Amino acid sequence: MIERRVACFPPDNGSLPRLRAALGTVTELVPFADVSALIDNIRTGTISATVVFVDVSTFEMAELALRRIRANFPAHPLIAYYNERGLTPRHLIGIAQAGITELVQFDIDDSRLTFARILNSASRVTYAQTLFDMLRGDVPEELHSLFLYSLEHAGRRLEVTELAAALGLSKRTLSWRMAQCGAPSPRVFLTWCRLLVASFLLNESGRTLDSVADQLNFSDGHALGAVYFRYLHRGILVLRRVGVLNKALGAFRLAMSEPTPSGPSLPAPLREG
Repeated sequence: MIERRVACFPPDNGSLPRLRAALGTVTELVPFADVSALIDNIRTGTISATVVFVDVSTFEMAELALRRIRANFPAHPLIAYYNERGLTPRHLIGIAQAGITELVQFDIDDSRLTFARILNSASRVTYAQTLFDMLRGDVPEELHSLFLYSLEHAGRRLEVTELAAALGLSKRTLSWRMAQCGAPSPRVFLTWCRLLVASFLLNESGRTLDSVADQLNFSDGHALGAVYFRYLHRGILVLRRVGVLNKALGAFRLAMSEPTPSGPSLPAPLREG
């Protein structure tokens, strides 16, 4: 069963068979010869990500394609797949400045497992920024870095101690800061972030609950469905019918606005007096 469609441009490239093999059987590779047609297909929501081939002979065309796609779709996962032969640092800087999500090097990063990881990571990071922009007004400013980090790492079963360490805090200090902001506990907050990213993915047609669960490191679709029922009080079939993303956004906003029980006391090193 095809679960997502990935576009590539331009179509007449020697790397096409290698890319097709790397993406596997559940991803359909759709070549485009015209950037305008590619943009039209992204607009319809049928394209999950785009790969643009870059080499020295087609560099200007590829760079222009990257910039046009990014200008039209700031949140679209955009991967530059380049052959370094003949390219200079100036070329690579130009690619980076075009607004790509990920950079894949021919014959280095394009094994099936590696490319699948990169493709999934590109989608998660892009969705993370989009969700952050949608919800930043509902999250206290003091928690913005924590919120974005949690969204970007939604594909992992991130532990509270890992989150605290990444922010340079102890677990107790993190819990105290979140309680002071009226936010849910760190564990609940992390689960909400995973659920938001899952909802963004499930909002796209063609994705199955099992595939999203696998992408976000849930044990299976049943486990992810159980989290939806616990947090949104509805089954996933009903949620997808009424709009799973909008329901998740509304429930998260409500969770952030509800008073939370008293959290832990201020850690001793931070006490005043």
